[in-house]
Amino acid sequence: MVPRQKPDPVPAPRGTGERGTVDRRRVALLLETAEVLAERARRTDDAAQSQVLLRRAAQRRAQAQRLAASGRAPEPRRLTGAAWPGRLAPS
Repeated sequence: MVPRQKPDPVPAPRGTGERGTVDRRRVALLLETAEVLAERARRTDDAAQSQVLLRRAAQRRAQAQRLAASGRAPEPRRLTGAAWPGRLAPS
């Protein structure tokens, strides 16, 4: 007779864990996306596209600010050195 083995536990989906961690990641993603959009706006020669990209970057920053201000996610720290200007500091 073969002994029965217990199945390995399945990890919980990402969104069901600690809510604060998920929100911090969301804030970081929104701010990084805003930086990428702003950089693309600076590189383009098309004024209309630049305006659209800057508007989208501002929307992402505002969304991150609202999420951080809701109390569910702390305000992200920014690096102050020249190593990664505008990037978030590691937690």
